[in-house]
Formats: sequence, structure tokens, C-alpha cells
Amino acid sequence: MSSDATIKVLLLGAGALGSIFAWRLQEGDKAKVTVVCRSNYSIVKSRGFSIVSEAYGKHTYHPNKVVRSVEDAVSDGTVYDFIIVCTKALPNLSDDSEMIVPAVNGNKTTIILIQNGIGIEKAFCVRFPESPIVSAVAYIDVSQPSDGVIEHGSNAMLLMGLCASENANYDTAAVNKSLQSVSGIWNDNGATCTIVENIQRFRWLKLVWNASFNTVSVVSGGNDTRQMLADPYCKGLIRNLMTEVYKIGEAATGEPLPVLLGADSPDAFIASTEANKTPVCPSMLMDFRARRPMEHEVILKRPLDVAKRLGIHAPYMEAVYALVVMVEKGYLSSRL
Repeated sequence: MSSDATIKVLLLGAGALGSIFAWRLQEGDKAKVTVVCRSNYSIVKSRGFSIVSEAYGKHTYHPNKVVRSVEDAVSDGTVYDFIIVCTKALPNLSDDSEMIVPAVNGNKTTIILIQNGIGIEKAFCVRFPESPIVSAVAYIDVSQPSDGVIEHGSNAMLLMGLCASENANYDTAAVNKSLQSVSGIWNDNGATCTIVENIQRFRWLKLVWNASFNTVSVVSGGNDTRQMLADPYCKGLIRNLMTEVYKIGEAATGEPLPVLLGADSPDAFIASTEANKTPVCPSMLMDFRARRPMEHEVILKRPLDVAKRLGIHAPYMEAVYALVVMVEKGYLSSRL
């Protein structure tokens, strides 16, 4: 980590989720944050992020530095203590690990992956065997209705853990200490961050919601959570998908999935979602409406690969995966 008290952070994927976690990390001046923006670069560079948040109020957030690419971020010789990846996980289309190569400095760089899905760490572990890889699961209600405009609710929670490596060429104790520092900054600034021992259990737990509500919102024709749960057959499909994820996740991790925010079963997840005052528009539904690629590889395909390896039949996930892929093919091909 940097010799001074200020950590240097590079954040890739400064969209809705990334902007909030970058903002809460930079607040208080204990971290210098450079963000890589793509489609929203011009607006954020000139005006910053215009944020309306139930949790933090109305603010304009100006990152310490806004760049178009990782190459631009290191062009002045800056060495980053942390690289935070907040892009959508689309390994079937691109390799995010390749994108950050110019900024990785061996075991001096800790890489934090705030992404959805299963198996997202592998490409980074293979490409950067000397760098600490941290897997993080986010619970946050946030959207970017237009470039640089962020609408945030009341939640901003992270669970993260260091991915075990038998050939780690770094001081694990020192890395965990630096993670405690980052976690402390987020906690001090109102974004709850907890370091856990077995992060994969929490990845599978997050998948319970993502592999059901996210995917069914698309295959049902574009419905939010309230619309889906109002139909008994659709609600039953969501429950069956959740049950399959629980079965695969517990077999893959070798222990029961954790209880988080009172959710300990498919029915508890459904009841919690039904209790929301406003309906939720899942992220996959937003991609569907915008005709963007969806995260079906890490939310459905890779979990199904795990299920096949373990000899677990998951017919509901298989059916929904086939439908989501066909829906995406339909609108992506029309753009060509």
C-alpha cells in the first residue's frame, strides 16, 4: 500500500453501482479515486455525477480523476494500491482481466471484483497469479437513468473476501490488513462493508435472487418484481429456480448457504421482495429494455456447469437459460 495515509484506487466501470462505491470511498479524503468511464465519460468529466440518494441526500460527486481508459489512468506514472472492477461480467464477450493489465503491479496491487455471478475470479487469478484477488458481493439499489445521473435508494452493502491461493506470492496478513483499511473507509462513510471467510457462500446466496427474479423478468416479457409475483405461475417458477440454486450452491460449497437480512429460504426471499414498498426493476431487465448484452453466462451458464459436474439436475434453470439466450440473440442480431 502507498506509504502515505491516502490509498490510491482505480475503479473500472463507473456506472450506477461503481459511482456510489467510488464516492463513498473518496469521501473523507482517505482515498484518491480515479474512475474509468466509458459511455458517460464526457458528462462525468465536465460535470461529475449528479446523485440523488435516499441514504446520503442530493450531491454532485467529482472523482479525483476521470479517464477514458486504464492506459490513460497510468499515463502519469501513478501506481494504484487497489483496482476495483465494477463492470458487468460478460466473459462470453470480453475479458475484463485483460483490460486492467497496464495498471497491475504484481503483489503490490490488490484487485477487488464487485461483480455478479459464479466463477468471475478465475480469469483474474490465472492472469495475475502474484496479485491478491478479492471477491465482493454488492447489495445496492441504484440506477443511472441517463449519463452521469444516479438514483440511489437506501442500501449500499458489500461483503468481500480474499480468494485463497496456494501459490500466493504475497503476505496474506498484510493484504487482510489493507482490506480492513478499505472496509473501514466505506463503513465510516455509510456504505456497509464486511470481510467474510468464505465469500463463495455469499456469491451463491446472491445468485438465489439473480438467477430467478433477474432472468424471469426477461423471459416473462419485461416485468418488474411486483408484476412477476402477482402471477401465481410466475411466482412458482421463481420459487423453483431459487430452490435449484440453493441445492447447487450448498453442494458446491459443502455447507448451508448463509442467512442474510433474514432471508434463509426461497419463501423468505419472495416475502422480502413482496414487502418492498416499490417494485424492483432487476438489472437484467434494464439491459433487456436497453437491448444490451445480459449476464447470463455467470448467472445461469456457469452455475449450470457446476450442477452438471456435481450430478445435479436443474431443469428450470436450463429452460430459462435457453430462453434468455434466445431473447438476447433476437435483439442483438437486429442491431447488426
